[in-house]
Amino acid sequence: MNKQPKIGLVLGGGGAKGLASIGVLNVLLSKKIPIHCVAGTSIGSLIGAYYAINLEVKTLEDLVNKMNKKDFIKLIDLTSPKKSLIGGRKIKRFLKKIINKKYFSDTKIPLTIVATDLRTGKEIRLKKGKLIDAIMASISIPGIFPPYKINDRLLVDGGISNPTPIDVIDEMGADIIIAVDFTLPEKIKLRSPTIIDTVMRSFEILRGQTAKLRMLEVKRDFILIKPKLSTESKFIRYDLAKDFMKQGELAAKKILPKIQKALNKYFENKKK
Repeated sequence: MNKQPKIGLVLGGGGAKGLASIGVLNVLLSKKIPIHCVAGTSIGSLIGAYYAINLEVKTLEDLVNKMNKKDFIKLIDLTSPKKSLIGGRKIKRFLKKIINKKYFSDTKIPLTIVATDLRTGKEIRLKKGKLIDAIMASISIPGIFPPYKINDRLLVDGGISNPTPIDVIDEMGADIIIAVDFTLPEKIKLRSPTIIDTVMRSFEILRGQTAKLRMLEVKRDFILIKPKLSTESKFIRYDLAKDFMKQGELAAKKILPKIQKALNKYFENKKK
């Protein structure tokens, strides 16, 4: 019997747009494409952790679909502007209900979550401890959320150092890499931006440039899924969740022939 390839899934960061990863996973699962390991940044860390624990995302999709704009607004706890705009306590309580106090050791497949050390600027790969701590660190956008402390490190959003951590999944031993990327085009529609729009767009520019450089460092083929979520900055538009997930499904369906081609190539190489 031919050995099955180890398929690694990369879930990039992108704020609310990252919910499209749920749609991507739904398509991969419906086509019986197994995922053997996951690496996630920012919101990708949450979706990746949920999948690694449950090996499904339908329940998570149902939860998100039930929430409206007011529900998402209720998760915002404004705090002292000296530290951040949002305290993050309400979001942490909400995420705890989703993750259920799980640890990395509870996941059914290997999982790596990416964060950034605020003091050194280095990428930090989290692989042990409480999942909620790793997720909170990975989603802590500087200025929006306060840095999240794990041991002696002050950690912030993984999107600063590695927005789409393809190299991480490569080092986890994946034979075939599927990466979901949410970096925006260099030019977008942006009229009369608010302070939040300006901060978020600036962060997206940083993420985009960093992602390009990190992808160039990966010296092997990978399959990139880039959902078309418009050219507007919608980093915090969680009320558009259904549309984002639908776009994730469409993007994944378009890429299925490439996945099949990669599988065929893998088995051909094994015969040699």
